[in-house]
Amino acid sequence: MVGGILAMLAAIGALAVARRRLLLIDVVGDSMSPVFQPGDRLLVRRTRRLRRGDVVIARHPGGDRADGTHLTTWLVKRLTALPGDPAPDAVAHAGPIVPPGMGVLLGEHPESIDSRLWGFVPLTDVGGVVVRRLRSAT
Repeated sequence: MVGGILAMLAAIGALAVARRRLLLIDVVGDSMSPVFQPGDRLLVRRTRRLRRGDVVIARHPGGDRADGTHLTTWLVKRLTALPGDPAPDAVAHAGPIVPPGMGVLLGEHPESIDSRLWGFVPLTDVGGVVVRRLRSAT
């Protein structure tokens, strides 16, 4: 009896920790096509340890809508440059070097709305790193 209760408490604790460290994200747009397709489900690990080339989720740089509500949709993009890196040609208009605390987020699709439009993005807006695809749309 006591062993069963302890096992249940351990399972509940493990789930609570997992919910704080992991997210499930559904891909909505095609900005990461062909790597990820709309309808794919991704497992994301919340972390601040970022590396160039990571596929990450980030809050929309616009932040708030005109009506004052916050944009809560996570964007899936590739982190292509970190602070101190030379800015990729696609975002050179924002500056020659990525400033401290900022990064460059680009989609795989050439017409993706990303740092090509926004310029540098605060790394504090990055919510985590994609670990793997759990479900494919196809």
